[in-house]
Amino acid sequence: MKIVSLETAKWLRKRRFNEPVAAHYDVVGELIEAASPAETTRWNSPVHDIDVRHKVYSAPVLSMAQQWLREKKQFDVLVDREYFLGKVGKYYAKIIRLRDGAMSETPKYRSYEKALESGIVRALRSM
Repeated sequence: MKIVSLETAKWLRKRRFNEPVAAHYDVVGELIEAASPAETTRWNSPVHDIDVRHKVYSAPVLSMAQQWLREKKQFDVLVDREYFLGKVGKYYAKIIRLRDGAMSETPKYRSYEKALESGIVRALRSM
């Protein structure tokens, strides 16, 4: 499972993502993963902000960020693929704001994961 990028982790923190996760980005932006799944922590909680220099960012897997957006922030991020005249093309994400049905799309990407992360970031920016 792919973990979100540092940029996405920063956006998640800004939008108050604070779920227990096994990985985080440290002060210098290095990804640190827990040794076992039992070592999950709420890295975005205020207890980690006592010292300004100790600002870390929770690093969830993409599917967890997608689920959090859907359940807590009412944004659905759906990945689809171009299909035209029998040819399968690139991936893109549709972002749907569930409270009013407003929709937008990301650019096209060669990988599912890049399209999903782009959709997550777009949803986070539009809040």
